[in-house]
Amino acid sequence: MKLQSDIRAWQPPASIANAGVWDKFCDRSTSASPKFAPSTWVKLFNPPTAFSFDEAWLLCQYSEDKWLAWIPDYGEILLGINEFCTPI
Repeated sequence: MKLQSDIRAWQPPASIANAGVWDKFCDRSTSASPKFAPSTWVKLFNPPTAFSFDEAWLLCQYSEDKWLAWIPDYGEILLGINEFCTPI
């Protein structure tokens, strides 16, 4: 068994990805209104470490596809919009 040192490198099994489970979990449809807003909690797909929380608090938008966020017990981090979604 191989131990992964970077949990962010994890990818879902092909059976889950192909079944559309991620699409149901996180709707990535495009819309005119922004999907994310500052001061909201989001669910992380891959936390930065095995010991950090799997949720982050959005601080501000850095660019069109990146957000500055704060993760409890980790600190500030720059996240791409493909690394998180709004909790259901």
